[in-house]
Amino acid sequence: MMPYITKGWFRKGSKPTIKTTYGKKRISIFGALSDDYFSSQMTEEKCNNRTYLQFLASLLRKFRKIVIVVDGAKYHFEKEHVQKFYEDNAEMLKVIQLPAYSPELNPIEQTWKKTKKWLAKSLWATDQEFEMRIAEALNNRDFMTKLYEYYVP
Repeated sequence: MMPYITKGWFRKGSKPTIKTTYGKKRISIFGALSDDYFSSQMTEEKCNNRTYLQFLASLLRKFRKIVIVVDGAKYHFEKEHVQKFYEDNAEMLKVIQLPAYSPELNPIEQTWKKTKKWLAKSLWATDQEFEMRIAEALNNRDFMTKLYEYYVP
């Protein structure tokens, strides 16, 4: 895992290095917020229409009816599978697309920001420890953005 570094003080002109156990492993995370829950799914696969649909299906099983707010990621609108899934589940699923380049409208972006900031201060030596740190952050209610407080000042 490549370390996530947010800030640092270094001598001008220096080229600081950080010892790490960096590898090519990837972790992708899907997340969904409600008033009371933060649901997430970690995968070592790239975010794509298949992994996205797995996450949506798990949300529908858990909550029965959902409204999802999505950004402009291509896999949110793939025609052959995702659009068909939206149509087939229209009674249980409402999809709202955010305008392009508007992360400030998406409360889950604040959750990701808090999580990344916390991870930047955490130490881990192995991929397993990193995954445990992510799981710890995702299960921490302090990182969950409160929807009501987010939309109503």
